Amino acid sequence: MATDPATRAASAPRRGRGRPRGSGSEATAATRERIVAAAAELFADRGFHATPMTAVAEAAGLSQSGLLHHFPTKEGLLAEVLRERDVRDLATLATARPHPPRGWEVWEDMTTLVRLNSDREALVRLFTSLAGEAVDPEHPGHGWLGEHHRSAVETLATALRDAEADGAARAGIPAESLARQAVALMDGLQLQWLMRPGDLDMAGDFAEFVATVRARWTP
Repeated sequence: MATDPATRAASAPRRGRGRPRGSGSEATAATRERIVAAAAELFADRGFHATPMTAVAEAAGLSQSGLLHHFPTKEGLLAEVLRERDVRDLATLATARPHPPRGWEVWEDMTTLVRLNSDREALVRLFTSLAGEAVDPEHPGHGWLGEHHRSAVETLATALRDAEADGAARAGIPAESLARQAVALMDGLQLQWLMRPGDLDMAGDFAEFVATVRARWTP
């Protein structure tokens, strides 16, 4: 389970009122990283709307004015939390191979990502809780959620079309349909895993799905 950010911050050095100490890009980057990490856990635990900025400031060991210096609005902070999640995932997958993945390699990378998420409960909980809220068009994360799903489906579908062009997949493979199924499965498995983390192997289940698709469509 994720540690309560407020509890963790109890032993962290507190800043005085106003702008945080330190100067330069390194200090600024470190402070922003601490804020984003605290916000990610709080948003996951309490939900976006139920988390006040004062709670984020306390968890990050900052004053209210110090937090607002870096993130003037909660919506801007949410956008950074979501962006950082995707950036970290892409960076992790990029180190897996000496070349950009293509075809079935992209689907293998998605299996790797699901396996990584099995050790990142707080991050999975954040995505799942915010995804439920962000279905509302008025939610500040609505645009990100739509783009997140669109990008994931497009990436997987393009990989299947590339596999077909390379002769690694049979002609006529329903790329978009299979990509949508894969994304839906990933999201659904995450929800079930959060409910029964000790009883469900979401990485194994997703790997089995990919293996089934590959066996069906490999020449």
